[in-house]
Amino acid sequence: MKASRFAGGGAVLLVALIVGCATSPPAQFFTLTPAASDDGESLVSSPFARSIAVGPVSVPEAVNRPQFVVREGSNRVVVLELQRWAAPLRDGIAESVAGYLSRALGGARVTPMTQSAANTAQLDVALDVQRFDMVVGEEAVLEVVWTIKTRNGSAAPITGRSGARESAQTSGDEYAALVAAQVRALATVSREIAQRLVQSATD
Repeated sequence: MKASRFAGGGAVLLVALIVGCATSPPAQFFTLTPAASDDGESLVSSPFARSIAVGPVSVPEAVNRPQFVVREGSNRVVVLELQRWAAPLRDGIAESVAGYLSRALGGARVTPMTQSAANTAQLDVALDVQRFDMVVGEEAVLEVVWTIKTRNGSAAPITGRSGARESAQTSGDEYAALVAAQVRALATVSREIAQRLVQSATD
């Protein structure tokens, strides 16, 4: 009798777990891909002559995970289980910057370091992300130290620091607005890198 009672209780618990899983909200997945409508203005009249690889990319360990990590106050962060990156954050940043650099450089060949096409690149643009902060309903903050290197060592590396702060205030989807703000911040950083690349070509 006791065994039967325990078995019945286990069945009820299993049904409760299944129902609970079925009613849980689905995870949302986001990318940092530049919007198709965001063409931006090219800095050059013809494609930049050198091919470029974006990477490696490093990010703070606190945000180096699939889930969104958002700030609440100056010393507290929260991991959001249901809001996630569709790809590793480092890869998403590299792809976004590569897309923006290509547009700013007149359609130049710019690829993330992880793609095979990057093997024959002439220049590398390494990104050391110092801050990748997101505050729901408020803003996104990005700070990047970047380094431009020639593959053949023909020139000294060029290092710079770029940052951006974008509003994420919205009356709609707060998380989509937060991602859009980071994408705009990446566009700002990418444009500053592109400007330095154009300058280096004339030095």
